Amino acid sequence: MRIQTSQNFELGFAQTYPNFTKNLVDTCDDLSFQEIKICMCIKLSYSNVQIEKQLNISPSTLSNMRSSIRKKMGLSRSQNLTTTILKI
Repeated sequence: MRIQTSQNFELGFAQTYPNFTKNLVDTCDDLSFQEIKICMCIKLSYSNVQIEKQLNISPSTLSNMRSSIRKKMGLSRSQNLTTTILKI
């Protein structure tokens, strides 16, 4: 999968999933911009390695941010972040 520039990534994503960001923010309004971009990558079924490359972050940063997203979304340990994001 080709890694895109941030602007191209966001524009392409918005064209493919025009209501996702609004629905995500309606679900959880305190996500940071970087956390929203991680959710966008998850929606596109990117692997962790692809997300790290797309956003230029380390594996530990991604792990921490995924935990933060789960906490902000109020997900229990039994709820899967990816499944939740894919339903939005």
